Amino acid sequence: MTERVLRVYSGRNRPDLTPLYRLFEGSTGIHPEVEMTYHLDVERRLIDERASPRADVLVTNSQVAVEEVRGAGIFEPYRAEVARGYAEWLRAPDFSWLSFTAWPRTAMINRTVLPDPSTWPTRLDDLAAPELRGRISMATTNEETTVSQISSIRAAKGDEAAWGLVERLVANGLRTYDSNKSTREALTAEPNAVALVNSSNYHVFLMEGNAVGEAWLDQEEGGLGTHVEAHVVAVVNGAPHPEAARDFVDFMLSEETQTLLARMFGETPVNARATTGTVRPLERIRRTPVPLARITELRASTRAGLTQRGFLPPGGG
Repeated sequence: MTERVLRVYSGRNRPDLTPLYRLFEGSTGIHPEVEMTYHLDVERRLIDERASPRADVLVTNSQVAVEEVRGAGIFEPYRAEVARGYAEWLRAPDFSWLSFTAWPRTAMINRTVLPDPSTWPTRLDDLAAPELRGRISMATTNEETTVSQISSIRAAKGDEAAWGLVERLVANGLRTYDSNKSTREALTAEPNAVALVNSSNYHVFLMEGNAVGEAWLDQEEGGLGTHVEAHVVAVVNGAPHPEAARDFVDFMLSEETQTLLARMFGETPVNARATTGTVRPLERIRRTPVPLARITELRASTRAGLTQRGFLPPGGG
């Protein structure tokens, strides 16, 4: 009898996908064995194990991180039906990794500090205004979305504009925290006025009963747009259970699962047939129009530049 198991390496640890793993098992009879690994380490682990893979599938929180190691041959291309209709930035050129949920960057507003929506920022540059001095916040380089957002601005506007913006924010008293979770919690605890986070953070925090709002930045015609990262799934090359891995990819990209991710966690579906509810659909988001390959090229130098400007996480990790 064939072993009905799926071994998952997960670099995505928040929000917890356990409900989806249980649903997959209940639907297929395949038992997911999930091993959570720090998201900045999980790809390296797959590279170290490529001669004798232990995992069947990777689930993680950054397109850029997996694209950077794609050439190592650790992923098996899989042209899932849903992914064939994707825009190019939502998948690897050879379909070796596929996005299963989009994470656009927005400004989460503390309504107790900024109760009037007419005063909310509409552009990233607004966060350097004197009235927000010492009241804006975002995560350090611990979060790949921070690095990728600045990389996308560098790609779209050039280094002078991108680093100039970062330096204006720092000069305006930008507060940094070790994760998006810590950033959103500090918004009300400290309190801050604005937190740059992923849109799903706003939905989760709102559902916990916090008085927060969401401002979409740089969405005007011809504007910068907002950076949109995505969480991804990939079949491991040489996986012990490749059919189970492909079944899991299909499950994660399905209309039903995408709708559930929007409902539970406020995550933006990448399956156009999914029901988004209160989540803004992907087609209504003006994304910073730069190729993922360029963002990937800039990853290391952006991380270094942010570190030099005070974005190093506590303890240097």
